[in-house]
Amino acid sequence: MPKFLILTAVILLSSFGVFGVLYVFDPANLREKSEPVTVAKNIASTFIPENLRWTEAASSALWEPRDSGEVFVFQNKMWLMGGLNGNKKVGENHVVEYWTAPHFNDIWNTTDGTQWQMVATTSMWAPRRSMTVSLFNNKLWMLGGWSPIDGYVNDIWISDDGTNWTRAVSNAEWSALEGHTLEVFQNKLWIIGGVNYDERQTKNDVWYSENGIDWIRVENVPWKPRWDHATEVFDGKLFLTAGMNLAGEVFNDVWMSEDGINWTLATDTPPWQSRQGHSLISYKDHLWIIGRLNDFEYGGVNDVWFTKDGFNWQKTTNDPLWTGREDFFSAVFRDKIWIFGGMDADWKWRNDVWVSEFTQ
Repeated sequence: MPKFLILTAVILLSSFGVFGVLYVFDPANLREKSEPVTVAKNIASTFIPENLRWTEAASSALWEPRDSGEVFVFQNKMWLMGGLNGNKKVGENHVVEYWTAPHFNDIWNTTDGTQWQMVATTSMWAPRRSMTVSLFNNKLWMLGGWSPIDGYVNDIWISDDGTNWTRAVSNAEWSALEGHTLEVFQNKLWIIGGVNYDERQTKNDVWYSENGIDWIRVENVPWKPRWDHATEVFDGKLFLTAGMNLAGEVFNDVWMSEDGINWTLATDTPPWQSRQGHSLISYKDHLWIIGRLNDFEYGGVNDVWFTKDGFNWQKTTNDPLWTGREDFFSAVFRDKIWIFGGMDADWKWRNDVWVSEFTQ
């Protein structure tokens, strides 16, 4: 084969990003021999975070519209349980009688994010909202919340299968509350912040446990008391963002800790607006802050931002197509971010499901 033909074949194959072996003919003796050739990588799968977009996976899931329940990923399924539906309890000036709204203790799961099945119509724990769940020491742990039957609780429930729950602690060392977060960090459980409306108290408490039963309180936490904040473990650190207090102050600060005990202010002037009831997710080596309630009171946009360090934030090119909302559910499942439910800017409780995708 003439040498110019050999060169042409390599160029054409390279332009298509082909890997493997090219067969080259030796013009001296016409003997065919194989030689590995390194060819440029096809970049079609390159991840570009600012190109995150959203697709509606289900306009109306089988579970009743709700917010303030809990979602977790367990045994290759995404699970949803608890929460409340205030659709029939919204009065003038958006006053909601939350204490009279239907609360749930049903349990649902899905293998694909769109088709949901109910695995329990009721649970051993009373209907409640604003509880938290984490997988720790090969068990699921559920902490706190508010119930129309029991009021504020500081109990702890555990489960081996996500369906059957047993109360492990009736009254933990930390006070009864809702609007808190729960993280697994450095082989410990951490419960962070929260509120008790009955006592008119917001919390900047941080407690940790090595066994889920016995708890130690962190002293001198520097950030303001709050609830409806978000926390996430990212890059070996514990991050906290935003939230609000009972004085109506809505925050837009970012705090981080390398040990859960000593906290540092990363920024109190990020480029994103203040928010509460949002989501913080670690995904594809970035930390993502997702969504906000953008009703007449808070204004602004429903947006998504990402960062590699917690200090420098960049906005995605496209804002979410789902309506701005608070206390929605979010999870990373099957290598995608899923958003569903919540109370939106029209003060409607939702049961839609949205999934992320990336365009090149």
